[in-house]
Amino acid sequence: MYTRVRFFIRIGGSTQMKTRAILFDLHHTLTRTKESVFGLIRRISLQNGIDLTDTTDADLQTAFREADRFLAEFEVKNNVGAHWGSEPEHWIEADLRMFQALGIDDIEKRRILKIEIEFKYEILETDYEYLHEDSNELLTQLRKRGYELGICTRRHDDPSGLLEREGVKDLISSVTWSGVPGYAKPSPFTLFEASETIGMNPTLCAYVGNLVEVDVRAAQRAGMQPILLTWGNPEESSKTEEQVIIKRHPLEILDVFD
Repeated sequence: MYTRVRFFIRIGGSTQMKTRAILFDLHHTLTRTKESVFGLIRRISLQNGIDLTDTTDADLQTAFREADRFLAEFEVKNNVGAHWGSEPEHWIEADLRMFQALGIDDIEKRRILKIEIEFKYEILETDYEYLHEDSNELLTQLRKRGYELGICTRRHDDPSGLLEREGVKDLISSVTWSGVPGYAKPSPFTLFEASETIGMNPTLCAYVGNLVEVDVRAAQRAGMQPILLTWGNPEESSKTEEQVIIKRHPLEILDVFD
């Protein structure tokens, strides 16, 4: 039986009753990946007859941004739902623009679809993404201390399968996600969705993430206590404000919520 706890944070000289629920980002917060997304797209493209070996990460980043711009405009213009993007077919036009930005203009849509199917299989069904070595212990200890836990992540696919494979799904009370502008972080939509599912006022929640302009901003907009975890992106610690709690390693979160 877990015990309900109350945690008090002191901000600006006043004490506020705080956290009963802790929500987490995933990538570079609770999880790692076996290779970069650039390495993954190179590998899958090569398996489908497209050699991107000599394409630099910078070139791929530029191409990804071009695809992202198209996709964001498409999603808003067509008023898609929060969970749009889960089907490989949804990505064909954006992927086409990515390859065009790399100077590849003669790729067939059926080949793009095959690449996208294999890409989604890798990120959803394999151990491409996995828990940081301290994340299981962190979640287990927080749950034992009585905190409700949730996942709020900026992606187009439900991460529940990952949590199930890693053996932590039963510790999590809510899993919310979206990669669609207006719903995805830094919008607070998925954070509000999680707090409602858990049955907790947002001001009684903390949110832990790795990016200031995405995760910290979403937490602030939701009225939650932001916590910046920097093991994956140490440069982010210099970008934030005094009222943001900064921790370097996952288990240091336990020092905040004792």
